[in-house]
Amino acid sequence: MTVRSITQSYEVSSESGRERHVRIPWARLDDTTPTLGDPAQVTSLIDGMEVCGTVVNAGTTTTDEVVILNVAEGAVYRHNVRNVLTYNAGPVAEATWGAINVGDPVFYDTEQDTLNGINLSTAPLQSDGATLNPRFGTIVLLQEQDADDFPTVATALSDVYGVMQCGLNDRAN
Repeated sequence: MTVRSITQSYEVSSESGRERHVRIPWARLDDTTPTLGDPAQVTSLIDGMEVCGTVVNAGTTTTDEVVILNVAEGAVYRHNVRNVLTYNAGPVAEATWGAINVGDPVFYDTEQDTLNGINLSTAPLQSDGATLNPRFGTIVLLQEQDADDFPTVATALSDVYGVMQCGLNDRAN
């Protein structure tokens, strides 16, 4: 069983210009139960081009029905990532996994390990083999890591990584 780490209030990038806060109604999020510190995806008309960001204020359904996302390009957060690469057709089932390394792309994946609250993976496509997952960011070193921590194993794995968010014009695969 995958253990999901709580990553709220952890941001690596503290330099100026790494904050772009936008208000989004809960109803426009793919996951309508946003959690502080987690990645989020805004629904869109075009698959693979959804706006993604990190929840910096989840609000509450009774008093403030918006979430605040940091969508800044280059912001680095600590996120849970699944190393699935492809899925079998039909009911969602992981088919292949890969070792994760610094510089690897990370996607917002609505199909993979959502039961355990993990919405980021290394899979560019959903289980139908055609629908694009939007690019969320890139694996980078956390402050306590070095090159010896990578690459990770190529067997099924969810772990915490530093993820540098993409810019809004950099979301396509």
